[in-house]
Amino acid sequence: MNHHTSGVSEIGHIKSYYFGVATIAGLPRVFVHEMLTFDDGTPAGVVVGYDEDNVFALMFGKVDRAQPIFRSNQLYSIPISDKLVGRVIGVQGQPLDGKTAVTANRIPVFAQAPGIIDRDPVTRPLITGIKIIDTMLPIGRGQRELIIGDRKIGKTTIAMDTVIHQGVESSPIKCIYVVCGKTAQEAEEVVRILEEHDALYYTTIVAATANDSLAAQYLAPFVGTAIGEFYRQQGWDALVVYDDLFRHAQTYRDISLLLNRAPGRESYPNDVFSLHAGLLERAGQMSVKNGGGSLTALPIMETQEGDISAFVPTNLISITDGQIYLDRGLFQKRFLPAINVGLSVSRIGGQAQPPILKLVTGGLRLALAQERELQKLTQLETEISKDAVGKIKRGELILELIKQEKHKTLTWQEQVVLFRAVEEGYFDDLEKDQWAKLEDLLLQLMRTKYKELILKIEGEKLTESISKDIEDTIAQFKREFVKNDDE
Repeated sequence: MNHHTSGVSEIGHIKSYYFGVATIAGLPRVFVHEMLTFDDGTPAGVVVGYDEDNVFALMFGKVDRAQPIFRSNQLYSIPISDKLVGRVIGVQGQPLDGKTAVTANRIPVFAQAPGIIDRDPVTRPLITGIKIIDTMLPIGRGQRELIIGDRKIGKTTIAMDTVIHQGVESSPIKCIYVVCGKTAQEAEEVVRILEEHDALYYTTIVAATANDSLAAQYLAPFVGTAIGEFYRQQGWDALVVYDDLFRHAQTYRDISLLLNRAPGRESYPNDVFSLHAGLLERAGQMSVKNGGGSLTALPIMETQEGDISAFVPTNLISITDGQIYLDRGLFQKRFLPAINVGLSVSRIGGQAQPPILKLVTGGLRLALAQERELQKLTQLETEISKDAVGKIKRGELILELIKQEKHKTLTWQEQVVLFRAVEEGYFDDLEKDQWAKLEDLLLQLMRTKYKELILKIEGEKLTESISKDIEDTIAQFKREFVKNDDE
């Protein structure tokens, strides 16, 4: 559309332009997050503030200061439809995968969070396929769970494995993976791994790397959330990963400093809390009256030297419904995933955990706590009771079994059988070097000869009949293991 022929009276002129932030005069009636356009209607940028004389906008690329800027009278929006599944896009909806652009109705990326009346409690599980999370830190559909830890210790791997695992779950989830502020190489690696594991069949990737404009890096999490909300409005379940919000906070700090806003703690603007709160509050489980869909949020937060008391980490911990804390010490000991259960919590996921899994794994945290205390006791006393030795061995067994290789996930039904085998003592007479071998055989047989058992467990009620079937099957696993070991 040509604005000169459409009767538009407001014409903006760029007074200054620095690092993607423009100061524009001549647009007195704009509102925050309004999309600005060039003369031909193509998006030029988005408004982030104004004063009595000027408008401050984030521009999408280098601009000619002589070019006039026009209002769109609309919130910043992108084309959103279910055709975005399997695509890699930028914050304007433009394709980054070499395919044709998606044409659809434009939907604003900034929206108010749903009210309490429009929501329902979180009661349905989101299975990650990661044993230590599903058993001790369960996540529900509609929850916001922070993944926090130092650089390069497995945060992105946990998020990607959660997305990958949705491909084998019987109740499907649409996934959105937001890459924000990472290097182009890291973004390409995310795309490659998700593609290798066929996760792009149900996933959209929104990418804004460190090479992109401040506007792109600022908008990326909001674009991902808008796509997730679109799926939720259709009554579907969606999961959005923000990788990561530490870089997003840094981007917002850079923007604020360029706008000469007063810096607060650690030079961050005072409204960075409300920025992320407004973003993450948009996740949730909607009521049946409002379609019954859900949007689950997994924000990632990079810490510096394990400091979770810094400004942005404490903000995100207070906003979310729990955190998964990755510990560098555990990572260096090759305990993977390096999740510190003592410093991690899931505040609302427990009520969404499958009842059978909750029943079978309810004692794991206690067993690990007892093992830690008794290990300290062994350092003080030379002799300990037989009962204490048994508890130490049980704790060591659980620690060994919750270790997991990346990209190798388990269904919750498989986890039920595995930890029921622990509960019934089928690992107790084995040496430590045999534990992993029995687990491997158990999983292999469940995925081949004993698929019917998995289907029975799916009913989510532990009847006497199912309990007996599980025990008989585990006993058969043990017999086959002993037979194979003897051979």
